[in-house]
Amino acid sequence: MQTIQSAGVTHSTPRQYPRVRILTPFSCSLSSIGTGWWFRKSVHDVGLVHDLSTRGVCLSTDAPIEPGDQVSLTLRLTKSAPPAEVAVATVCWRYQQFYGLAFTRVSESVSRQLTEYINATGEE
Repeated sequence: MQTIQSAGVTHSTPRQYPRVRILTPFSCSLSSIGTGWWFRKSVHDVGLVHDLSTRGVCLSTDAPIEPGDQVSLTLRLTKSAPPAEVAVATVCWRYQQFYGLAFTRVSESVSRQLTEYINATGEE
């Protein structure tokens, strides 16, 4: 939950999409897709997931990506489950080596995997 403080009073408002902060970040892989990459080398790199929801992710990476770029992601949520393959994620923001990505195209099975992972890990 997002906490709002004013005049010594704390109010909690639910997030639009519940997320979990990953206490021990796990690795993911990302690959460039879509238009706009023809003048740059394709990205095939790794990152660390710090925050996850059913609609997006906050990750850190040294990959040469910028806001507006589209990538595909492979998330290894648990050792016992197959990796979650996000077909298209759009880079929304960047702060130093941290990036916020919004999931643009996700299959129903991956959406279900993300929901189960978030429910099992606990909502913020």
